[in-house]
Amino acid sequence: MPLERLHLHNFRLFKEKVFNISEGTTLILGKNGSGKTSILESLNILISGKSFRTQETKECIKSEQEFFNISCKGTFAEKNLLLNSENSLSNRLKTSRKLDGSPIKKEDLYFLQIVLAKHLRLLEGEPEIRKEYFNSLMFHVKPELKKLNSSYQKALKQRNRCLKKGLSQAELNLWSNEVATLGLDLSKEQYNFFQLFKGHVREFINTASRLSSFSYLEEVDVTFSKGWERSKKLEVSLKDCIDRDTALGYTSKGPHRMDFTFSIKNKKASSNLSRGQLKILILLIFLSNFRMIKELVQSEIILMIDDLGSELDSKNLSAILEEILKIDGQIILTGIEGEEMHGSLKKLANFTQINL
Repeated sequence: MPLERLHLHNFRLFKEKVFNISEGTTLILGKNGSGKTSILESLNILISGKSFRTQETKECIKSEQEFFNISCKGTFAEKNLLLNSENSLSNRLKTSRKLDGSPIKKEDLYFLQIVLAKHLRLLEGEPEIRKEYFNSLMFHVKPELKKLNSSYQKALKQRNRCLKKGLSQAELNLWSNEVATLGLDLSKEQYNFFQLFKGHVREFINTASRLSSFSYLEEVDVTFSKGWERSKKLEVSLKDCIDRDTALGYTSKGPHRMDFTFSIKNKKASSNLSRGQLKILILLIFLSNFRMIKELVQSEIILMIDDLGSELDSKNLSAILEEILKIDGQIILTGIEGEEMHGSLKKLANFTQINL
């Protein structure tokens, strides 16, 4: 079993609380403000060392207290895992991760995916949301690409500095050449990984679309944009837009501008699906990652979905719950108590339920 038992002490609104987590799917139910999202946040801190709600984890300390301590036990690679994080008003966050008593790096643990409100704009929101999602997958499957991406980002930062400060043409050319060289290598890797991603997500969603509940997703496709004109080399594109970049003060072309677009029957999904249908598509995209990650790197995955029932009617809610139950992996959901949620749950039996 991956994560099994979570203990919270002085964390957000919890003074002292222990939660048992299912090996399969756990559903956390409660009213608004009952602490559902805080449970997901605590797990994210334990695994990644970061909060998805604040940059300063001191804000997670319960009101009128001076520290928090959170811990979780479970298994990873058939070994005992113990995670512990603590923070106080006077110190930084300290996190310990041990496997059979020996320290383990967070990069070597589970692949953690979280679906929050911002991710419901994955298909129609700003490109940064899609890039963050794409990079998290790519760097987990190919961690060696982090170094290439870091080198590219450093060169890009230097080119942008030249553009903003109006530095010499010689220095600008130097960094433009570096951006072009590293950028081309990075773009090739992005495209190669995109092809893997595209194959898995299309197969998964096309299989789901054969069900009457998801028939509106038939003929799903996804296309790749590399971040500059297809007909040009990156070096040429950078030269052609030098006046524009100088005016803007940053580099407008390159693999840092990569993007992807989902379509249904050759029509842009974000413009032709309802809000509920878009959420179903986004959730299926995240669910498709289970098989891809397991096939490519044999890694264990944990998926957390906050406020599952939002924007879904009872039919779509029941349908996506049934798809979730088919997944071989640990999934933790939160939902607001209500007739639609409880009506959907009555049809399903394989849940561990936590009521707040």
